[in-house]
Amino acid sequence: MKLFKKLAAAVLVAALALTMVGCGAGGTGSAIDLKNEVLNVIEDSYCADHKVATHTTAMDAAAAALIEKAAADEAAKDDDVTVKALLKKQTIDGNYIAIFKPYGQLSTELMQYLYIGEMEDTLDKAIQYIANEGYYNNSDTAVKIGSPVIGEDDSIEIGAATGKIKDKNYLVLLVKKAEA
Repeated sequence: MKLFKKLAAAVLVAALALTMVGCGAGGTGSAIDLKNEVLNVIEDSYCADHKVATHTTAMDAAAAALIEKAAADEAAKDDDVTVKALLKKQTIDGNYIAIFKPYGQLSTELMQYLYIGEMEDTLDKAIQYIANEGYYNNSDTAVKIGSPVIGEDDSIEIGAATGKIKDKNYLVLLVKKAEA
């Protein structure tokens, strides 16, 4: 009987372990998955509206460079300097909109869905109000880099990267008007 109980306990542990496959780092919920989900939702949304959003590795690299420069900036050590100010002062070639948002442990699909929805909504508003400096001055999650000119019906190029700025993890979505 003792052997049966031990065997049953081992089977139960194995069954529990198998049901937990997929939970944890590197799988669902990782920063890479979040980045890709944001990009995929934007591409799908544009396609549904008969517009084109193209994800490129060049835009990913530009977003990563933006994060690295902001994180390495001497002003990042100052508690009074915001992440928005750090991103805004960086110089990268081109005219972009940067949508940025910190992320923590987004362990449920609902939290990931809400985060992605907020990123998409911010992008829509940032393009809609491209000429309205008041929008950008009051936004906590959008900044212009250079002088972007993007119309609501224009095709866009997008890229994203994740990284740490001021001891928080951020996802930065970089957007520019697609070249014709």
